[in-house]
Amino acid sequence: MGTATARGYAFDNDSGFAGAHHAALATLLDRATQDRVVGLLNLAGTACLEVAAGGGSIAGWLAEQVGPGGRVVATDTKPELIPSHPRLSVLRHDITTGAPGDGYDLVHARLLLNHLPRRRNAVHNLARALRPGGVLLTEDFWPTAPGDFVACAMSPDDAMLLRRYQLAHLQVLADHGNDRTWSRRALIAFMEEGLVDVHTTVTGGTWRGGGAGCRLVLAGIGQLRGPLLASGLTAADLDHLRALLADPSVVLHGHLLYSTSGRRPDTVDGQD
Repeated sequence: MGTATARGYAFDNDSGFAGAHHAALATLLDRATQDRVVGLLNLAGTACLEVAAGGGSIAGWLAEQVGPGGRVVATDTKPELIPSHPRLSVLRHDITTGAPGDGYDLVHARLLLNHLPRRRNAVHNLARALRPGGVLLTEDFWPTAPGDFVACAMSPDDAMLLRRYQLAHLQVLADHGNDRTWSRRALIAFMEEGLVDVHTTVTGGTWRGGGAGCRLVLAGIGQLRGPLLASGLTAADLDHLRALLADPSVVLHGHLLYSTSGRRPDTVDGQD
């Protein structure tokens, strides 16, 4: 059964599993994000905004890349996990309430908008934070459907349990307001905001037991244990899932990462 009364972001930075969650995300996704950013603009001397910075791996990388003439602002509703850096300012902020300043050359948010019920309002605020000519980049998963989740498992029962987990996981996220289809609709929202040069790239691959993708799933099981048990999975199921996700013979079809970028038009005739 679903947890229809659930509200709010499903993953909590106060959780004891948050560190493992962010570390797995960094290992799994940071290279793809960095390559995408570098392909969009020269970061030297720029002003960057990292929204929902989480564990801060991309915020810290941006602070290194902008150099002495640049600056980075990293926001989160719970920013305590973001590490310090001389060119990094950390701000407690909710993007659905407004833009944290403006004039940014790059505004980036990863794995945020699909979780927000007011995601369309958040896109508007993200776009408002750009300077003329500035670039907005958001990245969200297109989750693998339960029936396609398992590439390889040692037994039909193991494969079925992994599919049952994925079905329950997606339902728990949906009960918290997650929209699994958002990643493919971000492009339209960017165009509605008047951004130009809008483009989406897609990256992904398989996740082997013990690797970063499966460690991400493990951390999610830790954070969402209560709702997963309420969905019908048992404590024994969760224990067995943890063993499967550490087994290199298990291979999953990982979620696809949709990275959508757009540029705020340059000033025309002195007007934004």
